[in-house]
Amino acid sequence: MLIRNVSFFFAHYISYTRPLALIKKIKMANRSYLYAIDFDRTKGERKENEKILGLSEYPYSIPLSYKILVSQDSKISNSINWDYEYPIAIQGDFEKGKQRLFDFLNKLQSENLFDKKELEKQIDETKDFLNNHQLQNIILECGEIYEMNDEELEDQNKELFEKDILNIESQMNEYLNGFRSMNKTIETLNNEISGLSKSKGFLSRIFSSDNSEKVQELEKKIKNIEQEKWNMLGVNYWSDILYYHFENE
Repeated sequence: MLIRNVSFFFAHYISYTRPLALIKKIKMANRSYLYAIDFDRTKGERKENEKILGLSEYPYSIPLSYKILVSQDSKISNSINWDYEYPIAIQGDFEKGKQRLFDFLNKLQSENLFDKKELEKQIDETKDFLNNHQLQNIILECGEIYEMNDEELEDQNKELFEKDILNIESQMNEYLNGFRSMNKTIETLNNEISGLSKSKGFLSRIFSSDNSEKVQELEKKIKNIEQEKWNMLGVNYWSDILYYHFENE
């Protein structure tokens, strides 16, 4: 049974800070969803006693981690959320997709593209959650994201499948280059802050207030870029309580 839980690059990311308390207030946000399922949705609907476990949801975007997770043995599939005639979901092998994601996260660690301590925390939480919610397949539901555009939902799903999912290696490389570029921007901003902080002399004392405001502005830009990186990656929110929630026997 499907229950709506109301208590609760670069073309696909937005600058969005996602504390859990805020997420629960956004009841009408267009989201992408991830579920674990122990049946093959490409062969038919869910049968009695077959499980559907919520994994994650993200507002207004389709994070890279979602694409990686459904990228192995992937197929276009009918939806489990929508009663829609045409296939608007993507299904993949859970175990293989999970291992591919873990490999990618290890690569991020080796290149120091994210804050080391925070990334280690997110990797540990990701591994713990996915290992404890694993079923046969994993399914990506993006109908709400597609709704934001004019094209037919099934055409958008096919495009996502063919351009991103089937070319996941190039997608990961593109995101890696994006993360590297964003880190260079952060480095430049930090150098600007350092230069302002080192300013000395009579004029610098006169304009110290202006410098302080500039430093705060630069620090805010850095914080926003760091948040954008997490939004693009999408491993910072795992939960089995999603807006579309399924009961299991």
